[in-house]
Amino acid sequence: MRRVKMLVLALSFLFSLILLDGCKAQKVQQPQVTPAVVQTPVLEQFEKELTKVVESVSPSVVTVLSRQEVNINPFDEDFPFPFPFQIPQERRSLGSGVIIDYKNGKFYILTNNHVVQNAQKIRVRFDPHMEKDARLVGGDPRTDVAVLEVDAKGIDNPAARVAKLGNSDNLKVGQLVIAIGNPYGLERTVTVGVISALRRSIGLTQYESYIQTDAAINPGNSGGPLVNIKGEVIGINTAIVAEGQGLGFAIPINLARWVADQLIEKGKVVRGWLGVVIQDITPEIAETIGIKEGVLIAQVMPSSPAAKAGLRPGDVIIAINGEKVSEVRDLQFRVMKTKPGTEVTLRIVRDKKETDVKVVVGELPESPPSAEAPQQTENLGLSLRDLTPTEQSRLGVKGVLVMGVVPGSPAYRSGVRPGDVIISVNNQPVDNSTQFWQRIEEIKRAGRDRALILIRRGGNNLFLVLYLR
Repeated sequence: MRRVKMLVLALSFLFSLILLDGCKAQKVQQPQVTPAVVQTPVLEQFEKELTKVVESVSPSVVTVLSRQEVNINPFDEDFPFPFPFQIPQERRSLGSGVIIDYKNGKFYILTNNHVVQNAQKIRVRFDPHMEKDARLVGGDPRTDVAVLEVDAKGIDNPAARVAKLGNSDNLKVGQLVIAIGNPYGLERTVTVGVISALRRSIGLTQYESYIQTDAAINPGNSGGPLVNIKGEVIGINTAIVAEGQGLGFAIPINLARWVADQLIEKGKVVRGWLGVVIQDITPEIAETIGIKEGVLIAQVMPSSPAAKAGLRPGDVIIAINGEKVSEVRDLQFRVMKTKPGTEVTLRIVRDKKETDVKVVVGELPESPPSAEAPQQTENLGLSLRDLTPTEQSRLGVKGVLVMGVVPGSPAYRSGVRPGDVIISVNNQPVDNSTQFWQRIEEIKRAGRDRALILIRRGGNNLFLVLYLR
């Protein structure tokens, strides 16, 4: 029995040694863990392609420097007596531009109209050591597009500097874009983002269908190109929202090129014109008239093509030449690009019945007449129309509707924006545009250069100081 116990004890000790040795062996045999190697071929390829795009487009991007002389009042608005004369002062502005054509030894450069508007002298900087005088071919405040002409003599390989233009009609939200320009004078700054939205209207010009992007755009970027990943210019950077970040807007290149071609060929932009004031159909209006899509005619200008064709306020246009019209911009842009003298067929709804009306499109005059009286901008940069009875009832006020504000104009600098309703001038009510201009004339005859106006904006009243110069 003693021997058996000794044998069991020996076997147990031996088994323990075997287990211990096995654990040590297992520990030694475990593979060593090494840090993972990050593979980045896709990112590296994207980086290379992005660099190539920037390098290919950058030679077409220029700096636009303009100079103008303005007259200023040496005293502030609280000075009790009018100053007898104005003091001239030089004002300089800086923007960007993109070369879109080269022919007959000349560069044609696309930029924003507000960059060069009223400039006495314009210079274009191609490189740090190359700067030339520019001639303004023409500017279009209705789209904020301008074209400059510059002699290409002395610039190496000028044809290689012409940008490749894309097709802005094929853009989609989410596509990658690159903005190139000269923000705050920092030449050829590059920012990257995506297309955030399309067909935006922000109330800066009469014809708007902006590309919205989160690619950083700052003062000085105006007129520079917005580029896709193929290196094609698909927009002209134009505006920012000062109160927000990541909100930049660019004119679609198809619209900018259409305007530029006319400025180069004719020196002005010729647009088709019907002579109607139209508005979108809101849910409230749709519920009232029983029509959900189309555009509602609010006013018809006297002796206009629309008046001659028999169109009336209250008619709803639902199609033009068989193509559906769903909002104001649809009709506005189709008519704009129609050659004056062309007959078009409008499908309208009148008294709940559909009918076709043929209209011979006219040419948009420089100062279209209103339904009540000729528009008088008085250099304020304002386009106005009277409120309709329906609008007066909906808003609960009488006044005049601001249809457009020219960028850089006195009205624009005063803070007036399209969509505002002017209710009073110097605390005197204005029921129509005729009264408004009469009030303005009275103030100017009294030697004053500003007026206090009350506007309705977004359901709230707001006082603004309207500068008259």
